Amino acid sequence: MAEPTEKTIKRLFALSGNICAYPGCLLPIVERAGTITGEICHIRARSQGGPRFDSTQTDVVRHGYDNLILLCRHHHKIIDAQPDIYTADALQEMKAVHEGVVGRQEQAADGFFAKILLNDFHRISVVGNSGNVAINSPGAIQAKTVNVRTTHRTVSVNAPPGTIGADQQASRYLQYLIQRYNEYASANEQRTRKFNYGAISKNIESRFGATWKLLPVEKFDAVCEYLQQRIGKTIIAKLNASKRHRSFSTYAEFLEK
Repeated sequence: MAEPTEKTIKRLFALSGNICAYPGCLLPIVERAGTITGEICHIRARSQGGPRFDSTQTDVVRHGYDNLILLCRHHHKIIDAQPDIYTADALQEMKAVHEGVVGRQEQAADGFFAKILLNDFHRISVVGNSGNVAINSPGAIQAKTVNVRTTHRTVSVNAPPGTIGADQQASRYLQYLIQRYNEYASANEQRTRKFNYGAISKNIESRFGATWKLLPVEKFDAVCEYLQQRIGKTIIAKLNASKRHRSFSTYAEFLEK
């Protein structure tokens, strides 16, 4: 049985911006900690009887880039439960608009994300079945009713060797800088809308092409400099500077604590 290729999912992930394609949803496909919270979804179902299934599609087209979209699990369920409302045309437009806004060029780390998304895609369970089941078995004969559903378990991913997340001390320092920025920025009483504590991490991902834990250690100094500059632009940091008070420790000072 055909299935999406790693190359296809790598492209899909890059153009998704690691964000659910449903309008207004900001949930990530893969969270900063490496937990998969999104899913590879078929616009026209991958099997007969599924929502928006098109019997005229070839397997290559069915599992190709144009027929796939990345959604959070919540919106995946909503869309598939109401195929008369969420038609194939509507989903194609949703995908095009989303990718036009947040899409970016492919990054080296996208291949890693493609692998773990496909691993999650392959995880299935069979429930309430009293007959025989054959999965990915060419020439097998299947009878009776077979219900197959994804397990929807979360998948935790450890940062690969050579990344910032694999370095405990570097990770602790970046978490310290992120916490310090959020502490200072959230205290701004002139803010007109609710402060988003996760925005700074999303800004890092957008600027450097991946979540900070999955960036190569060579990017550590650049990420530190970016966070330190953001801290320095906050009102509290500027007040501290006027009094000759420092707003954060250097990495060397942090390690000595």
